[in-house]
Amino acid sequence: MQHTATHTHCLRCGRALRTAHSTAAGYGPTCLRRIKAAAHRIADHKPALVAKALDLITLGGLIPLRARRVFQAVASSGNGTYKTAAQACTCPAGRRGQHTCYHRIAAQIVAAA
Repeated sequence: MQHTATHTHCLRCGRALRTAHSTAAGYGPTCLRRIKAAAHRIADHKPALVAKALDLITLGGLIPLRARRVFQAVASSGNGTYKTAAQACTCPAGRRGQHTCYHRIAAQIVAAA
């Protein structure tokens, strides 16, 4: 997954980001700790999907659109985006509805943090 955008404010709390690592990730250190803690609390999904969702978050590929409930997620190829929430996703796997996609898991993690 490729994501090259940098952020000047935390995507979770809105505070100004000061370090290069934080601006690349889009989250400050405190928010990133909370997100990682929330990821460890999610036990309903396969660990590989949770890890992929956490990668999506830490690479800044999950952008909040509305009140940390609806997000824009970057596709794993980096060529497209999907709208996602904890309940649904517009990616191909999300539209099929057979399994929870990692975009939805990432939305659940950020919402729980």
